[in-house]
Amino acid sequence: MTELFGIPLVRIMFGGLILMGLAFSVVIWIAVKNPLLVRMGLRNAVRRKAQTTLIVIGLMLSTLIISAAFATGDTVGYSITNAVYSEFSQADLVLARNVDRGRTTGEGISPADLAALKAFVASDSDVDGIAGIVQERIPALNAERRLSEPRALLAGVDPVDMATLKSLTAPDGTEVSPASLSKDGVFISERLSKDIGLAKGQTLTVFANNQPSTFRVIEVVQDNALTASTLGADGGEPAGGIVATREVVNTLTGKGDRYSLLVISATGGVRDTLEVIPGIEDRLKTWLAAEGAPALRVVSTKEQAVGFAELFGSIFVTFFLVFGLFSIAAGIMLIFLTFVMLAAERRSEMGMARAVGMKRSHLTQSFVAEGMAYNVGSAFVGALLGLGVAWILITVLGQVFGDFGLNIAFHFNPQGFVIAYALGVVITFITVAFSSWRAANLNIVRAIRDLPEPQPLAGRDRTISGLLLAAVGVGWYLLWTVLIGIGLVIGVQAFIFGLGFYVLPFLAYLLAAGYFIYGARGAARTPLWLPKRGVLRVVGAVLTIPTLPLRVLEGAARALMASGAIAGRIGRAIWWLVFGPVALLAWGLLRTRAWANRHRNVGGWAVVMLITGIALTIWGGWDIQQQFAYTSGTTLAIFAIAMLAVYFGASSRLSFTIASAVLLWYWLLPLPFSLLFEGGKGWNDPLNGLAGLVGLEHGPVAGNIEMFFVSGLCITASSTLFVVFNADRLLGLLRGGSGVFRGMTPAIRTAIAYPLASKFRTGMTLAMFGLVMFSLVVMATLNHNFSQLFLGDDAEGGYQIAVTGNPTNRIPDLRAALRNAGIADDGTVTGVGTLVTMPARIRMGEQDDTKAGTYRLAGADAEFLRLARFPLSARASGYATDAEVFAAMQKDPTLAVVDESRFAINQQVPFGADADAPRQFVIDREPVTMKEQPWEPIPLVIRDIRTGDEATVRVIGFVDQAVTSVVQDWASVFVGRQLLDQRFKSGTTDLFFLTTRDTSTPGAVQVAQNVEAALLEKGVQAKSIRERIEDSAAQSQAFQTLFEGFMGLGMIVGIAALGVIAFRTVAERRQQIGMLRAIGYSRRLVALTFFLESSFIAVTGIGMGLVLGSALSYNLMTSPEFTQGSTVDYGVPWGRLALIVGIAYAASALMTLIPARSASRVPVAEALRYSG
Repeated sequence: MTELFGIPLVRIMFGGLILMGLAFSVVIWIAVKNPLLVRMGLRNAVRRKAQTTLIVIGLMLSTLIISAAFATGDTVGYSITNAVYSEFSQADLVLARNVDRGRTTGEGISPADLAALKAFVASDSDVDGIAGIVQERIPALNAERRLSEPRALLAGVDPVDMATLKSLTAPDGTEVSPASLSKDGVFISERLSKDIGLAKGQTLTVFANNQPSTFRVIEVVQDNALTASTLGADGGEPAGGIVATREVVNTLTGKGDRYSLLVISATGGVRDTLEVIPGIEDRLKTWLAAEGAPALRVVSTKEQAVGFAELFGSIFVTFFLVFGLFSIAAGIMLIFLTFVMLAAERRSEMGMARAVGMKRSHLTQSFVAEGMAYNVGSAFVGALLGLGVAWILITVLGQVFGDFGLNIAFHFNPQGFVIAYALGVVITFITVAFSSWRAANLNIVRAIRDLPEPQPLAGRDRTISGLLLAAVGVGWYLLWTVLIGIGLVIGVQAFIFGLGFYVLPFLAYLLAAGYFIYGARGAARTPLWLPKRGVLRVVGAVLTIPTLPLRVLEGAARALMASGAIAGRIGRAIWWLVFGPVALLAWGLLRTRAWANRHRNVGGWAVVMLITGIALTIWGGWDIQQQFAYTSGTTLAIFAIAMLAVYFGASSRLSFTIASAVLLWYWLLPLPFSLLFEGGKGWNDPLNGLAGLVGLEHGPVAGNIEMFFVSGLCITASSTLFVVFNADRLLGLLRGGSGVFRGMTPAIRTAIAYPLASKFRTGMTLAMFGLVMFSLVVMATLNHNFSQLFLGDDAEGGYQIAVTGNPTNRIPDLRAALRNAGIADDGTVTGVGTLVTMPARIRMGEQDDTKAGTYRLAGADAEFLRLARFPLSARASGYATDAEVFAAMQKDPTLAVVDESRFAINQQVPFGADADAPRQFVIDREPVTMKEQPWEPIPLVIRDIRTGDEATVRVIGFVDQAVTSVVQDWASVFVGRQLLDQRFKSGTTDLFFLTTRDTSTPGAVQVAQNVEAALLEKGVQAKSIRERIEDSAAQSQAFQTLFEGFMGLGMIVGIAALGVIAFRTVAERRQQIGMLRAIGYSRRLVALTFFLESSFIAVTGIGMGLVLGSALSYNLMTSPEFTQGSTVDYGVPWGRLALIVGIAYAASALMTLIPARSASRVPVAEALRYSG
């Protein structure tokens, strides 16, 4: 993988290293300027080893998530890329017939088309080989051992042309000459040799047109796209192949002198042709677009396939990063919480330090130095452990991808490792810096005397003018932040861009930055700081060399301004030319810093939040129709209103209870209305409803996967505030139930009272637990319901066995074939439904031929229509039930039903799709409208690609997508079989679906094996549909476990947070423990108190995530937009949720047992004398 989000990994790595370098430079600057502060921070880091270990565990998680995501994505991309090179071998471009061009008929590519292509590329120095290949599916048999492969790939080649491709190689890598192919001698691939036990020199039997033919195996060759279907083409399992001369294949199949595809080899080897492929492709497309050119198109190139492999790897990185955002957010909260607790522990110490002359900036620098001591080690450990987690993920993925013939081997790119480490350091540093700044903002007197801080949201000046001044003061900080941010972004971009120009742009940026900083600070009369020590002073002077020209220029300007009126004007003009409006802005900000510090407060931040929230809501809802901006803005505005209410004197409990309740209601809409009546399911946007009353409603807003993370954050934050401000009501309930708890009541009251005394600390821990649990519950519930939707009983369609016929060995009557084999007569098979399928060009009746698209046409016989149990999601007027639709189709073969994936709204361009690929047939109708309102039958025009014959049918129903989730052959346009027999030469492929007397999975599997063995020479594949469903469910379950396990890493943060809190609580409350013991608390009761305190936080957080995650999951699974119109019988995965909850609580309880036991063993007298 070389790119992520379209950005080269090298650039991302350099950007991360630059940011990390800036972080380390801050610490180096602190060490140079105030080495004592660094020593103080490092001393605190090593003083308590157990606490430091827990902090490192919590801090490393962000790096672990990023490292695991990069390693997993790189492994997937690397493995698929290797598979692509192996599949293509020396082939670089593949061409096939262009069915979209005009009204071409016939099957395959003619020799004349190949000759024209050879003539066109004859003078192209970038092309060194071209060949035509015929490919057919055919049953292959080892008659001696009765081992068979029902769908081996038979490849017919011209030996002379094939020799130019050099794509036939022996297992040892030596080239095999196709000239040794003969009328009775063939090559077989390694997979086929292994599957049916054939070796070089032995006899192979194949069946075509129901006649056996034998061949001698001349050589065994490696599997690739020309010799086998190693990646399970056509939706089947991987199968080996046979290579024969084209004349042999044409004789066997009787289909005439045609090619299936044409292959071009570019000049070079297997891996060094990617640069020349686009040029060849462009020239081919220009030639093929000309009048009179062959009806061909480029269907695939090696360069596109390699690009798709890298894209697929970056998709995995993206998914894991998005799903890991919850864990990263929890990790950031843990870092913040850790430093809040460290500041609380050292509050008196910091107050005394401030009293003897330390500044707030000094305290901040000390905390930053301590945080970086944790950061450096934790990021490296996290990056290494991320590789271990990725290895576990790859092991699971390897089992899933192995079913598709893709081998996954662990591989990681050192660039990804460096990126993970750098980003981990940067994320932690930013969080530590903010936490340190917050911790250093304390009042000296209150800190020394350990007095509580005043209400942070209550304003001193509660007038409107005071609030506006506060908002202006906040605006000062925002302007300064924006200015610095722009400068940093320009600097990073200049550095990355300058790598290609010997870093000259970055040096120019440093010069400009030096001019700006020197001029702005000089104008504000704020001197630049330089080191006071000898060597460091020289280094500092060197670093300020870029400002020397400005110093000279400034001196000249000041001299001119002092010399007279005209000279003064000249000096001022020079000043403006050099600094300009930006420097003036910085000058103004620096000169007004004291005023801004004096006036800014929480009320000002609330005003800014309110304005920003309203702007985002209007922008997201009425301008770009983007859900992220719309909902985030509304949430921000409601929180700002609550803050303003407290600022003007309202109760904080009442204000935030109302705000959090409103936000929970807003985010969980349409609950509870959707439970009360059917029409309530559409009540999900009250803001738009209010706007609609005055005619200002907006259009529908769209969201993507980012809303999963945004909704989790907003819902968790709202519920945390609600619980923290109202949890003390639990004490009232416990007073009434004191008789039930008996001797535990004192411990329970104490366990609840202490967490509620530290609302911020408790709220952060609740949010960590709730956020991770919320994400796990939503993921588990959605996975469960989608599995029930797509892998339920509807996926069987009323049948037990699917039998796929072989196009080279057609079976007119499967029932007769089974009877001849002695199966049907024993009563094990109770019904046989037949589908005859073919590819077709289909368009809606009112459209012209340019709108036509390819799709599968399936002709169903009367028994298939009678036995099928396909639920229909929509029916035309006049058909009250599904049974009426299928009964009408039995009488009229021109009536049709279509699977609902054909609705245009469901059509998305797949990743890596070829823009020139044949159009897919779609029905331009709204699925919701079709399901809720009556509609007349829809005419379709169907054209046979082979002959050009056309027929018109009428659609009277749409098959629910749950039916086609496993049996992909049911994704078709269904008509009566008579239509295909009469108009379309009976199709191309036979499909049979059986009902059995024994409907259990083992019984159906046994019948399927008997059918396949009895019809061995026909090359049929028979499999239990229920077994296929269970296999799909197993693969889905593996992916679910993979993602849930990855997201569950965030639970480590919550558990580590509980451990940190528990250890710190014992240290902080040592004297209170002595008091409790002195008034009669037993050791057991003290231990129980601390255990219940941690349990209260864990159980509350787990309960929040469980309830809210289930509520959001219910909304999603009952939303037609989310389920694409499918009706879901919502279910809760009780077993999986119980397992998640049990593991989370057991781990958190285990983490708190040690500090709880430690608290119970504190000596009473020693604890009472403890002074901190």
